Amino acid sequence: MKIHLTRTIFAPSLTKSLAAGQTDAVIALSPGELNDRSARRFHKILNADEYLTWDGENTIISNGCTVPGFAFWAGVQATQLAGFTHRHRILALVRPDGCCAYAIPVPKLEGTFNLPDIELTAGELDSYLRIANSITPAPAEYTVQCPRPAKAAVKSNRTEWRSNELNPEALGQLLQQHADWLFPVITAALDVQLRSFAPCAEVPIFAYNFTIKKPNLQAEQAITRAFTALNLTTEGAACNSAPPQITVLDSGDLADWSDCRDRLVLLRTSTGAPLKPLFDALDECERQTRFGGVLPQRLSTVPIVRSRTIFDRSDTVDIELPSTIDSLTNYDLDLLRIAAARTLTKANAAEAYRRWYGPMTSLARYQLDPFEVWRDAVMRIFLEANLPSHGMAHTAAYDGLETAQEAQLRTEAEREETLRKALELLGEQSRFKDEIIKKPATAEEATWLLDDEQSAVAFRHTPSRGLEAGKHFVIFPNASLLRLLTRVGLDDTMYDALKKRAAATGLLARQSWPVKIGDTNFSGFWIGDEKF
Repeated sequence: MKIHLTRTIFAPSLTKSLAAGQTDAVIALSPGELNDRSARRFHKILNADEYLTWDGENTIISNGCTVPGFAFWAGVQATQLAGFTHRHRILALVRPDGCCAYAIPVPKLEGTFNLPDIELTAGELDSYLRIANSITPAPAEYTVQCPRPAKAAVKSNRTEWRSNELNPEALGQLLQQHADWLFPVITAALDVQLRSFAPCAEVPIFAYNFTIKKPNLQAEQAITRAFTALNLTTEGAACNSAPPQITVLDSGDLADWSDCRDRLVLLRTSTGAPLKPLFDALDECERQTRFGGVLPQRLSTVPIVRSRTIFDRSDTVDIELPSTIDSLTNYDLDLLRIAAARTLTKANAAEAYRRWYGPMTSLARYQLDPFEVWRDAVMRIFLEANLPSHGMAHTAAYDGLETAQEAQLRTEAEREETLRKALELLGEQSRFKDEIIKKPATAEEATWLLDDEQSAVAFRHTPSRGLEAGKHFVIFPNASLLRLLTRVGLDDTMYDALKKRAAATGLLARQSWPVKIGDTNFSGFWIGDEKF
């Protein structure tokens, strides 16, 4: 068998590996055999080289090192994937047991690395690389474009499912019955997958944040099963369609998410702090869009987050899930999968984009929320693709949609009112002046006096050194500040948003800043003391 050292052989497997996230790894490619004519040509080049000798089976290097067979560069593949170009040199290793090829990321060539599937010493690998550099010093480079990595998977899964019969009445009843949580789940899942089609490439990426006040295993399982049914981005017939779930404990965990290009992935985090790099990227994209700058590389996929707190951002919808969620039957899940398959077409993607682009380029755009317009367009395309234009199914589904949208707006309004009341409370220290005590003598005393069972919530502090010397502050421990704010209905899901707003308005001078009490640093939140 000939080994065709061209893009025809190597490009498909290498491109799929990159789309699956193996961007920094050395990748083993297709094995094969080198025909005699090509082998003799390389043998001549070896013998003509000043520092290399071919003895019939081995290559001898002038430094005394001998390795079985030889190696050469078969080419360089530049893969344009989701706005970034990954370059790999393809190393062909010809040994007595056969010929294997490896794609090596160009940056790795300046350091140390190993080849998969074969054990080589550092000296042997270095010798093969020297041989390849000598006999193929300038390998040809070709370019492969893969702007939408998940498109093939979506189209393949879509073909399997959209030919199945859909019961519109059953789908309408399903959507109406579970309107309080199912509509946002469907919207988030379709948002990811519609971007596999070219028309939606220009829509800015937004984020979905699903919160639930009381952890509930049944609710978690119901949501995961719904996302699984709606997920058509997985490759291979034998694999599970459940979307990957990545627990984000620090910003480093986002690297795994970044490798899932255009795929449906669930991020899990208790707070928004580990997601800061993601939010920074969204902010930079928004800033450049506003001011006409060059847009940075877009995010790998649409962020879908399960967290314990709201993010309070204009590019993120915070969706509060009900504390109890009834499980969907297998028939319900099949309905969702068939409906998703019927929705995910290039024509529907183009129509969703048109419905978003029209309002966002009209004179009324300054009054509109781009994310709200996009979510509404996606959901209505889903309903129109699967339900008749009238009848009981149509009425039930659209009633459910209106109920879900009204509930989301009502929740956001109630949340906004709670945050407003909390900021007002913090800004009116007279409302809790009797609960502010003088600075304790020790950290142990501070911990005891500000315990949940005590009435005090803060203490006064006047720094004697530093930039804040002579200024007067009220210091809240974290738990005490939350205890105070629960009086106006604020809970831990809104706590981070409140602190961010308080800092933005200048009400909160310091966050988690140390206060010296005796010989111990006591961390707290600093607010200017109204008494002075």
